[in-house]
Amino acid sequence: MTYLKYIGKRLLLLIPVIVGITFVLYFIMALSPGNPAQLILGADATAEQIQALEEEMGLNDPIIVQYLNYMLGVIRGDFGTSWVSGYNVLGEFILRIPNTLLIAVLATVGAVALGIPMGIYSAVKQYSLFDYGGMVVAMLLFSVPAFWLGIMCQILFCLILGWLPAAGDESLRYFILPSIVLGANTFASMIRMARTSMLDVIKQDYIRTARAKGAPERRVIMRHGVRNGLIPVITQIGISFAGAVGGAIVTETIFAINGVGMLLLNAVKSRDIPVVMGTVIFVAAIVGIINLVVDLICAKVDPRIDLAS
Repeated sequence: MTYLKYIGKRLLLLIPVIVGITFVLYFIMALSPGNPAQLILGADATAEQIQALEEEMGLNDPIIVQYLNYMLGVIRGDFGTSWVSGYNVLGEFILRIPNTLLIAVLATVGAVALGIPMGIYSAVKQYSLFDYGGMVVAMLLFSVPAFWLGIMCQILFCLILGWLPAAGDESLRYFILPSIVLGANTFASMIRMARTSMLDVIKQDYIRTARAKGAPERRVIMRHGVRNGLIPVITQIGISFAGAVGGAIVTETIFAINGVGMLLLNAVKSRDIPVVMGTVIFVAAIVGIINLVVDLICAKVDPRIDLAS
């Protein structure tokens, strides 16, 4: 019952967050330079045609009225249609979100599978050559911009070696390189977070007590150290995955993947407000749900976390 009440409370708190995000975003988009009706009709449109389209789209109403009309439609499940292309926003998002989720999952799983063991081993072998090497790799991946890393990977793996395709989303092979690029920053985060967390844990009294009782070092680390050091790492995994879902624009642009990032980028360029608003609402909801799942996992791993409080 505690879990259900907590889930219900968090989902309710997600509503004002989405409202606040959409309110600010709608005003920014509506007040930005340019006329959506002019963009839709083109440079050859007459003033009468532009005025008629503005009236049809409700652009002559006050901005607050436009926003309220849009949100009333969202409550009814109507996220509108694209002003530029005419497609249904909800249908287009459902069509594109699998590509974005696939990249985010592959990037996060790969980064976690490699980064956490490296971070734990670096903490156990502190100040060793492996530890210094891991920190250098983490700092480099933190510093390298995603667009530069993506281009360099395309040149190396696609043009020079010919191992992977450079762009597209036709099969799973096309998602390998984008996942590596998107997961590079997460990989660095996992190394640093796992190392820092484990260093804090292995200095605790109960670790020294377990060693003093003659427990094997492997058992001390895996049973007593890793589990207690997982809480901040799990939180970081959730943050990284949410960031991968919401921040895949650069990766999808470089590798020409028809995902949510490309959809949002093209909509912003053309001031396609229904698409921008709908995409942001969906992504905000996904990120909120991911954070909720992370909190539930942390409570399951560490019984000391009291969700009721």
